[in-house]
Amino acid sequence: MEILRISRPFEDVYFEDPNDNPDTPRYRVYFDDGSIETMLSKVSDAIDRAQSIQRKLDKAENEEDRAELIEMMTHLEKRVIVAFIGIEGYDQLLKWMGDGEPIEPSKYTSMLGEVMASFLIMLGRKATNEQLRRCGLYYSQESAKTKAFLQAQRGNQPKVIKGGKGKKNRK
Repeated sequence: MEILRISRPFEDVYFEDPNDNPDTPRYRVYFDDGSIETMLSKVSDAIDRAQSIQRKLDKAENEEDRAELIEMMTHLEKRVIVAFIGIEGYDQLLKWMGDGEPIEPSKYTSMLGEVMASFLIMLGRKATNEQLRRCGLYYSQESAKTKAFLQAQRGNQPKVIKGGKGKKNRK
């Protein structure tokens, strides 16, 4: 018997585990050739742009500059997320994050950055090497940048200390 190792041309995306919450929104993201090409054209420079904006934010000297840069980051995150789940999905994500009331995206750029990066990683797994090359190999280098972007975003969030079992890991 031969088992074919192929995947479906779509991924179902949930905001949380549907086993825990059967009412969680679900979005079917298609990865046919045309959809991949469209998404790549919309998001190929997203990580570079996000990192550039973040560097400028770190150096911003006044609140006016910070507000403008945060608005740019909010717009970028929205553009990427909408490319995957549409404007209705984006609006529903904001409501879900606010437990029924939409959040203000500019106050949650770190969390929305995680969502954006998850979509970009998913696209990177589905796109063929040829599609990535046509995108100028630009996107193929993004996995390391995505990881760095996520680490930087996590660094901006408050640290949560979790208790262990009282054992130290020894090497």
